[in-house]
Amino acid sequence: MNSRGTEPVRGPGTEPLRQPGQEQEQEQEQEQEQDPGPEPAPEPPPAAGPPPPAAPGPAGAADAPAPATGNPAAETEEAARARRELAEALTSSRLPQPTTTRLLLLVLVAASGASFAAWWWLVRGRANWRGGQLACVPEASAGVDDPAEIVTAFTGCIDGVRLTQAAVVLCGPFALLLLAVAVRAVSRAWTLSRTAPADPEMVARLREALPEGAPRVPELVVDHRRPTGTDARASGTVRRPRIITDGGAYSESERDIRAMLRHELAHLEARDVGRVRLALAAWWVLLAGVTLPLLAALALRPGLLAPAVGLRMTAILAVFGLILCGVLRVREYDADVRASADPRDPGGMADYIGRIKPLTPGKRLLYALGLATHPTGKARLAMLARPGRLWGFSPFEGLATGIAAGLVLTDLALMVAALTPDSIVLGHRIAGALTGWAIAGVVTVALWRAVAVGHPDARGRRPAYAGAALGAGILVGTQLSARAAGDWQLDTATTDGLTASFSLMDVSTERFAVLAALLVLGGAAFALWAAALARAAGATVSGRWSAPVCAAAVALSGLVAAVPLGTWFSLAVVAASSGDAIGLWSVIDNPGWMTATTLALVAAILPFTVAALRRSPPRPRTVRATAVAVPVLVAAVGLLLAQPYEVSRRQNAFPVGGGDPDGERGSVLRRPVTPPPDGAPVPIGELPVLPPPGAEGSAPVTDPFMVCRALELGGTALWVDEEGRREAGELLAGVDDPVLRAVSVALLRSGPERVETDVIQAAAARCDLLFRYDH
Repeated sequence: MNSRGTEPVRGPGTEPLRQPGQEQEQEQEQEQEQDPGPEPAPEPPPAAGPPPPAAPGPAGAADAPAPATGNPAAETEEAARARRELAEALTSSRLPQPTTTRLLLLVLVAASGASFAAWWWLVRGRANWRGGQLACVPEASAGVDDPAEIVTAFTGCIDGVRLTQAAVVLCGPFALLLLAVAVRAVSRAWTLSRTAPADPEMVARLREALPEGAPRVPELVVDHRRPTGTDARASGTVRRPRIITDGGAYSESERDIRAMLRHELAHLEARDVGRVRLALAAWWVLLAGVTLPLLAALALRPGLLAPAVGLRMTAILAVFGLILCGVLRVREYDADVRASADPRDPGGMADYIGRIKPLTPGKRLLYALGLATHPTGKARLAMLARPGRLWGFSPFEGLATGIAAGLVLTDLALMVAALTPDSIVLGHRIAGALTGWAIAGVVTVALWRAVAVGHPDARGRRPAYAGAALGAGILVGTQLSARAAGDWQLDTATTDGLTASFSLMDVSTERFAVLAALLVLGGAAFALWAAALARAAGATVSGRWSAPVCAAAVALSGLVAAVPLGTWFSLAVVAASSGDAIGLWSVIDNPGWMTATTLALVAAILPFTVAALRRSPPRPRTVRATAVAVPVLVAAVGLLLAQPYEVSRRQNAFPVGGGDPDGERGSVLRRPVTPPPDGAPVPIGELPVLPPPGAEGSAPVTDPFMVCRALELGGTALWVDEEGRREAGELLAGVDDPVLRAVSVALLRSGPERVETDVIQAAAARCDLLFRYDH
């Protein structure tokens, strides 16, 4: 946790608990935010006069400096009572706990690695299902009396194959889950085989440590393999909880035994034992069942992308491990805070932690690398002194969230796009909503908790820093995805050309900078908006509506993030495939994007309007400002899109430099070329796609492969306006292929009307099959 300084806290009620002079202390704290130390130094006592009185009320416990030794005598009775009340309020809150939200990140990372492994073995390894895809091509003798029927049948068949492939890829995460459950069950059975029931004296001590109203007494067993150890660990399930102690735990003092048992009981109370053990098993499955077999396959049959794929799969495993270690450390903080809330032994938990042996050099190195599963004793004592620090949201957590979301976004977008073949952009928006909800489950909830306790991470510009790290993490995650290793068609010729390249490493510097800036600025804006939303909704630690309103905020956040995330991914896909400016503008230059953006803006602003109306007294200026802002924003977006749309239409007429804007339109594919007067060679970018009229070789092309290459080089201009569609239709008319001839008829019949999307998809899919399997 990177939280620093002090914070006002909000208890079970709706009003923050404050102490006299707290506002001035907060101003001083904001000036000291750059101090890297975990705790601010206490102010020196005055030179003369009596000491100042202790701060009354529970807020004094949260704002008091942490005792240097963990001795409860170092804090006043009022401060200790306030600290216990705060700890009890935090741990009994119905809001999702930090451990729960961080476990969601592990699900995203594991799903990314497992889904790529399923695609690698079951789709790519089977030549992308050549037989199933070629079976969709009708017989060469098929007529084109009804081109719509041929196009619909062909695209429907191809879409069905891709949908089945997406379902197979989705089986990867489920297989990982089943294997993790099996590994967890075997591990638990093996652990129990080495234990024996504890003696009645230790069971009696466990009963004494149980909190009031505990539903059941956990089973207490001793691990005989560790006869001299003094540790304990929680195990079992919710219905059959269990605590396993080392043989040497009996030799500890009575107070330390109670503190140790209360700590393990806190783990069981949090109900995170099974989920954390399952995550540990998933890491081993990801290592032994996914990463190592893939690395072995890459070593035996190296391809062009083998180094990049191996590096990315290793990085996914490392990211999973780092996040898992962070979850385990936060889990220990949570258990300490829960155990310290017990009023029967005040200060006992701090004394127990204070006597923990210091880290060895090896463990100190692991801790510095972020690989330690337990925090240091000093960090645990600091968290006990200020429990509210547990509910922060640091830039590091924002970065981890972004990487996890970016890793899963690519595979998720491909799977969802298989469900929406008529609109790939719509599939990207749906994937953006699903990823946005996953991000909101971490970011929105974390900022909601931070606002509830008045944490510094929710004030000022701190949410923007964490949000910027979130955006940077999404960029890193999308490029760490194994699907972004490079152009897969260069590595494997049978790879689906429509999903072949997602790497931004080869795009121009300007495009990469724009895409990166969009994510960083968008992440900062999203985090600031989420923090403001929590304040407007009156986020509290507990209360009847605390958790339901937080859940509604998560749902709203996912919808607000859907359009930006989906749009960014669509732009990144076009940029990665070397698409032209027309393709980039087409992502947002459409009524669907305009409608979705307007709805997202209204959804983002509406909660603040409602909050202004519910205030006492209401804030009419906020309502009037919203009434003006929404239509202004909508009009601004509309005007912004109107001009690029007209520019793109003029550019479409002459996409490769042919023709004269003031004269007759030039040909897209066969424009004439005027040689330079000095006899210099013609630049390759100015050469026509096909020989100009009257030139040698200008006869109609009948080879489907050559026609598809011409369509590929012709670019977007062949599909977006009437002249381009007419020229493409004439080119395809003499091709010996029923699908391409059907596309030709559809294009020639379209006239000035916009052609149906399945016609363009049919041409792209048929040419993709020709490139992959026929040549």
